[in-house]
Amino acid sequence: MSRQFKRVYELTIIPPGGEARIIRDLRINFEITKSVLSFPNVARVTLYNPNENTLSALQEKYTRIVLNAGYEGDLRLLFKGEVRNAFQTKKGRDRVTTVYSGDGEQSWQNASFNKTFSEKLSVSSAIQEVLKTFSNVNIGTLEGLPEVKDKMRGQTLSGSSKDIMDNFADEYGFTWSIQDGEIIVTPDEEPLQGDEAILVNAATGMIGSPTITEIGVDVVTLLNPRMIPNRAFKVESVNAEVAIGNLFFRNLKRTNGEGIYKIQEVNFKGDSREGDWLSSVKGRII
Repeated sequence: MSRQFKRVYELTIIPPGGEARIIRDLRINFEITKSVLSFPNVARVTLYNPNENTLSALQEKYTRIVLNAGYEGDLRLLFKGEVRNAFQTKKGRDRVTTVYSGDGEQSWQNASFNKTFSEKLSVSSAIQEVLKTFSNVNIGTLEGLPEVKDKMRGQTLSGSSKDIMDNFADEYGFTWSIQDGEIIVTPDEEPLQGDEAILVNAATGMIGSPTITEIGVDVVTLLNPRMIPNRAFKVESVNAEVAIGNLFFRNLKRTNGEGIYKIQEVNFKGDSREGDWLSSVKGRII
């Protein structure tokens, strides 16, 4: 991993039909939660003293934001989504604008599906047909789709596309979610294939010790945009002071934090001037 020094960010505001605005120098702070759940990832971004053109763009319906963050020489995508709403307040002499955004939220809310399958069709093919109804998002990696042949003939699927996908996921043991404008599908207990597990130890930015949980481990690191849902991470070089929070007399899978985990949820908190610049990660043991 590159040197974790000098925090940097780049916020792009893209109004519909308008010119994109890129912000690098204003003070911002943010909190972003991304998970493997099908519910949209969400972000709160607060800007200090934006100009009138920026305010105007943020108040337009369907405006999108893209936040890249990291360290000098290593700027990476942290969040991409659509503005839900924006609020203005005053803090002393500062004019503060707070923006709330959801990833693929418009498509997630509005997509619907209605079809009777008269031909022989696999469950995997039916799922992919449902996914096509999510407009304005791309279909990304699809791993772990069920290999069930000819099951859909004579069946009718009708209703909200997200509800149909949730039912498929429950029945066939996979997770689906929208990650930075792409639909990702993986098996419940397996990470994305092809990516090397992200190393987590004191040298790569781990803060304190891991906390053992019933499904795996929680860790806190310096801000690391590579820590995204469905990826694998590897905890190593853990000292003896592993925390086991509120899990006494419980049936734990392990009592040592070392191992490989699938990222279930990550919370990014940061301020471009001071305070937090962190990733808090919940992992599931693999």
